[in-house]
Amino acid sequence: MTDNSTEAPHQAPSTSTRTPASSNPATASKKRKPSISTASPPNDNGEQSCSQAKTNSSLLPASPRDPTADRHANPAKRVKSGDSTPTLPPAGPAAAATSDTTGVMFSSSPPQPACGAETVDLTRISPAKPKKVYSQPSALPPRNAVKKIMVKNFKERPSGVPQEWVDKTIGMLEAALTAVFEDKDDKERGTSSEEIYRGCQSLCQAGKAPLIHQRLLIRCEEHVKGPLRDSIDSQKGRTEEGLVKVVNIAWKQWEDRLNVITKLFFYFNQAYLYPDPPNKKQIMDMGQQLFSTHIITHPDYKAKFLSGICQLYTRDRKGQTDVDNTNLLIASIRILSTLGLYNRLFEPRFLDVSEGYYSLLAQEETATADVAKYAKECAAQLKAEVARIDKFNLEMSTRRSLIAMIEKEMILHHLSDLTDATGIGQLIDKNDIDSLGTIFTVINRVDDAGLKLKPIWSRYIKVKGASIVTDAARESEMVPRLLAFKTQLENILKVAFGKNTDLSHSLREAFETFINERRNVGYQLNAKPSEMIAKYMDLLLREGIKAISQSTDEGDAMMGMGDEDVLLGDQLDQVLDLFRFIHGKDVFEAFYKKDLARRLLMGRSASADAEKAMLSKLKTECGSGFTMNLEIMFKDMDISRDNMVTFKNSKVAAQRPSDMDLQVTVLSQAAWPTYTETSMTLPQNVAQYMELYHQFYTTKHKGRKLTWQNGLAHCVIKADFPKGKKELAMSAFQAVVLLLFDDDKKPLSYEYIKSATNLPDSELKRTLQSLACARVRPLTKHPKGKEIDPTDTFTVNLHFSDPKIRIKINQIQLRETRAEVTATHEQVAQDRQYETQAAIIRIMKSRKTIGHNDLITETINQTRKRGVLDLADIKKNIERLIDKEYMERVEDNVYRYLA
Repeated sequence: MTDNSTEAPHQAPSTSTRTPASSNPATASKKRKPSISTASPPNDNGEQSCSQAKTNSSLLPASPRDPTADRHANPAKRVKSGDSTPTLPPAGPAAAATSDTTGVMFSSSPPQPACGAETVDLTRISPAKPKKVYSQPSALPPRNAVKKIMVKNFKERPSGVPQEWVDKTIGMLEAALTAVFEDKDDKERGTSSEEIYRGCQSLCQAGKAPLIHQRLLIRCEEHVKGPLRDSIDSQKGRTEEGLVKVVNIAWKQWEDRLNVITKLFFYFNQAYLYPDPPNKKQIMDMGQQLFSTHIITHPDYKAKFLSGICQLYTRDRKGQTDVDNTNLLIASIRILSTLGLYNRLFEPRFLDVSEGYYSLLAQEETATADVAKYAKECAAQLKAEVARIDKFNLEMSTRRSLIAMIEKEMILHHLSDLTDATGIGQLIDKNDIDSLGTIFTVINRVDDAGLKLKPIWSRYIKVKGASIVTDAARESEMVPRLLAFKTQLENILKVAFGKNTDLSHSLREAFETFINERRNVGYQLNAKPSEMIAKYMDLLLREGIKAISQSTDEGDAMMGMGDEDVLLGDQLDQVLDLFRFIHGKDVFEAFYKKDLARRLLMGRSASADAEKAMLSKLKTECGSGFTMNLEIMFKDMDISRDNMVTFKNSKVAAQRPSDMDLQVTVLSQAAWPTYTETSMTLPQNVAQYMELYHQFYTTKHKGRKLTWQNGLAHCVIKADFPKGKKELAMSAFQAVVLLLFDDDKKPLSYEYIKSATNLPDSELKRTLQSLACARVRPLTKHPKGKEIDPTDTFTVNLHFSDPKIRIKINQIQLRETRAEVTATHEQVAQDRQYETQAAIIRIMKSRKTIGHNDLITETINQTRKRGVLDLADIKKNIERLIDKEYMERVEDNVYRYLA
């Protein structure tokens, strides 16, 4: 502000002096006190106008106070906006005097005093300060601690400002607010933003900030309750979703206007509202509260606005939304969050609507009774809801509550639908791993899925496994089917159920249950799994990897997967896993022993390493007692080979026929299976050769007796047919019969062959049937037919031909008949009775006296490895031992050992 009509005297700027530093080291280390300014004489450069002083600092009238107080002020420091000492108009008579001499005055600045004698010129440059002189610091610590310097403001505020100026400035601010509410810019307002800012600043510095606050609050409230709400009321006829859109438009307008007001009233906001947040809201907070009170929470809009937001969200859940509605929903939720209404108003209403939506959805989906479809729907809804939470920026509290609510409504309340035994069983049959995995994952969100699925899983395995074991039509396929079934279940357990411990244990328990289940149909059927496992092992060890698969394509694929021995070993391990489930291991031992003897004697093992590896695994699994006889069988084969080498190098062997070779295997009768002795008439040269070996062996091993088992013998005969020479691999029975046709080409009758070979009718009929009625027919039967009658005659098949040189003739007599199987089972049962009696005697001998229940329990425990005994069988054996006077029954159902 400049006044050219009046000149006022001025004071020369004061200069500051500094006391030189003391040369005393002790005093040099102390902090220097602030210097005190002293008055200096007037400057010779003449007077300076008040306008120059105005451009650098606001001028305040001098107050009657201690002259030394001015010396604490820094005359070179300019007063900035927001300093502790505001620029204020003069008070009292000085203000009146100044108004007369004032020319043009902006309403944004308060009236300024004229330059007088008491005015201090702050624009003069102070003389250069003398250079600081520092003394050498002392090595000793200072005697006094650090001192705090208190800085106080000694300036005094004026007592008041002209009311005319205040009213004019307030009017300018209200006009600016009106222009902001009408969305006018600086040009349309006629007043610049800087001028409005300065006017607000001046009023605040003059102590009129409460007045600004009052007027600003009234004007904003009038605008929100008036024009802003009228713009919403004009759209009342719209739907709830339309109301959401109108409110969003109104909020955007109001938010933009609040931003402009905040910029214009920035000084007021920062100097008056910001330092006192508990009592006064800042402009933005005040505006948001007004919008929340008069629009969002207003009874006319509150329910419909929240309902509209929930409807938009429901449409998005159903996939019926578009980009505009998505943006509208995001903006609406942001409004509620900005206004602090999210947790109080929106979240409870939103969760309540969502609960109803998902409850109804669950009822509709479960009506289809498709457990896989419903589980996938639950997983899809959870995944989609999580994506919507992120898209619409819902808060974490809503996320937790919403996910928990969906899990409760769709999963927890419908666990019975998700654990439908029929549906899950069908999925297991189809090997639908994806659906089973989804069911497991969904249930696991609210409960322990393993415990929930365990009864269904176990029941399915038992029923399915029992159907495989009792399927008499596919008895030969029992073990491959069980292995495929087990592999399928293990894959489901690994991929779909995440190797759940409960389900894994349940699988093994279920297999053990149905394999050993007693069905009250006889001992033979109960032990069928043990028999079939032994036979399947025999098949693997005889044919190798070719026997693993039933289909040629799969077998060829497995052949190309790697080393055959490794694949065979893996398959044997899987069969051995089935073997671990069975209780009747004595049945398995009997059949495995018979099959092993046949493989060893016939030389039909696919791999000697696989045989020894299997024997080692059985020994590890069942103990050395279980495999003792099997090991003796292998040992007999090795000893027999050594004996034959010794025999052929002996003098006795020099008498053997030159056109014949003989291999003899000596078996230990106790270790090998029991074979029926079958007598027959051997060719003379063969009988002589066998007698030579008999003499050699009995001479070497005196006291031993050799019994020839002709039924186990096999040989290779060279035959000269009209269509070529062949080598026929056959049994000894077949060879004896075929050699009868060597010199005589006449037909031979059944009776003649019987008398020449001395074979029993059963063996002779099967032998002739294999030579004359099978696929390979070196003999011709007259008349033709599949059955052998005593009236039939036989001749050499002169038309016999085959592309192979060595031909294997089917050995029918080696096939195990049903009667032989039954005999094996009966023998095992008889052996089990003896083992039971031996166990009872061992227990009684060690205990002397024992109760009935304790005796049965210990007997079961001692015989468990060989097979589970029936209580009735144990009681029968106790009675037999009592009859034999090994023990006696005393009072209170107690037994006492006698022998």
